[in-house]
Amino acid sequence: MVQSKTFNPANPWWGAIAAAFEDGYIVTNQAGQIVAFNPSALEILRISESQLLDPAWWESTSAGALGRLLQERKELADHKIRQDVPHKKDCWLRVTGKTLHTQTETGYMLSFRDVTNYLEINRSLNTIISSLDDIILEMTVEGIILHVWMNRSSRLTLPWMEMQGKSAYNYMPERLIREIHLLIREVIGSGKEVVRVLHDPLGREQQVWYRIRLLKPGTTNNTIIVSIHDVTAEYKANEALKEARTQLEDSQQVFKSIFDYSPTGIALLSMEGQWLDVNTCLLDTLGYTREELSSLSARTLIHPDDLDAAMAQIAQIRDRKINSYRTERRYRHHDGHYIYMFLACSAMLNPDESIRYLILQMVDVTELKQLDSEARKKNIILHATSIDLQQKIKQLFELNQIIAHNLRGPATALISSVEMLPELKNMEEQQVMFYHMKNSADAIVNTLNDLKDVLAQQTNTELPFTRCNVEHITRQLWSSLNQQVVEKNAQLKVKFRETSIEYSRPYLENILFHLINNALTYTRPEVFPEITVETWREDGQTVLMVRDNGIGIDLQKHGEQLFRYKKKLHRGYESNGVGLFMIRNQIRTFGGSIDVKSEVGKGSSFYVYFNNRVHISKDDE
Repeated sequence: MVQSKTFNPANPWWGAIAAAFEDGYIVTNQAGQIVAFNPSALEILRISESQLLDPAWWESTSAGALGRLLQERKELADHKIRQDVPHKKDCWLRVTGKTLHTQTETGYMLSFRDVTNYLEINRSLNTIISSLDDIILEMTVEGIILHVWMNRSSRLTLPWMEMQGKSAYNYMPERLIREIHLLIREVIGSGKEVVRVLHDPLGREQQVWYRIRLLKPGTTNNTIIVSIHDVTAEYKANEALKEARTQLEDSQQVFKSIFDYSPTGIALLSMEGQWLDVNTCLLDTLGYTREELSSLSARTLIHPDDLDAAMAQIAQIRDRKINSYRTERRYRHHDGHYIYMFLACSAMLNPDESIRYLILQMVDVTELKQLDSEARKKNIILHATSIDLQQKIKQLFELNQIIAHNLRGPATALISSVEMLPELKNMEEQQVMFYHMKNSADAIVNTLNDLKDVLAQQTNTELPFTRCNVEHITRQLWSSLNQQVVEKNAQLKVKFRETSIEYSRPYLENILFHLINNALTYTRPEVFPEITVETWREDGQTVLMVRDNGIGIDLQKHGEQLFRYKKKLHRGYESNGVGLFMIRNQIRTFGGSIDVKSEVGKGSSFYVYFNNRVHISKDDE
């Protein structure tokens, strides 16, 4: 291609005419050389004159669709192409291509216009039109439909497109015709837009509503523009909204009545702990006026011991881990004392799920707490009495066995001796019989004395309880057994983690005496006795342990007989078999217990458990 001037110098108007065209154009000769163009072409394509006249540019990708059309030289009319233009995101051209003829040769001209903005506007308009649900009619005042515009199907099912050029009244019921006549007269008379909402306009017994708008277009007097829009969903939504508002108002009224007149204390509390609103019941319960309470933070009324738990529960609601909780808490009354309140707390939420305020329902349970405390005390007393009664029944059963076993033998022997005595003629035989009779009588008396002591200790439950120093009593008893200690070279080890026990001192001394004395009695000849006395706390009670390294007890053989009356487990030792029986009854008298662990040839450990003493008065009984 060779360069050519943009206008013919022979025609002085050519340049002015070319510059006046808004459309750009490019002209090529029969050889494909550019022979003419105008400034609009450079402006639309955003290239320089040298680029436009450069054949290499037209062969590059930068020339895009326009370059291909210029090479193809086809006849075009209103052809739209997308063109790459520097510094423009999107560019659309409307192109026309025509063949040119001169006297000597045939050329080709492309004219083009930038229609990007037009297409964007057109797309927007199409989007708007496609989004409309309205049916739009242009009709005469006599009801003849001139034009119909509709984009979507309508529930008002009439053959709208077929009705163009015909009377709309041929398709409508009389009621609707009368309504439209009245609306047309109102529009013509006022010259203003008229809007009505019609229910079931076609009379088909359907729950549908349509909004109809009528207006005069411009200054014409014989045509009316009618817009028909289905507002069924909108109408039903409005009705539902009205119903919801009515229900909300009713709910608010119910809540206000409950809030104001409830016998339960109710409060609205901010997340910061400020009282937003309080009903009369809660004011009366706490003893504050509304003004006094509104100036106080809720946390200042909570008992210090309950504050941490309260803050932790509020934090859980704030972090949305829980939405409500129930608890029992102490609040300071206006008079200064604390009252127990059972409260239920729940969060009231905003539409965005944030917390609006807390709703508290509070009931004074101080009196119930006092009643509960009294009931617990009575239950403890009843339980202790029940245990004591069971122990006494068991002990009476044991005493009955003792009487049956220990008194029957001597009594039977004594009766037999009395019956045989008259038959004995020899003085020596009579003396022997008298000796046996005396032994039987002594056995009966000794057993009765032992039983008397047991019964005395069981009935003597009102012995005074004092704070007994266990170590002092232990060492005192050890000193009183000095002869045995020296003879057997015995050692005493003590470890008192509980230095004192609240108990009947005579009973405690008797228990310790028998356990230590037994430990010094049942020793192994070849082993020096080691006796350990310890005390500690376990499960709320004091434990006393006496351990020895003596001969031990075969618990599998003698376990059930260990604490029986006059049961001797080892022969060759001085013992009457009453000691363990006596101390077990003493321990049980005040609700305690005794246990033993032992291994033959290694020693025994006795554990005494002193329960907390429940003092039962005569009134309680």
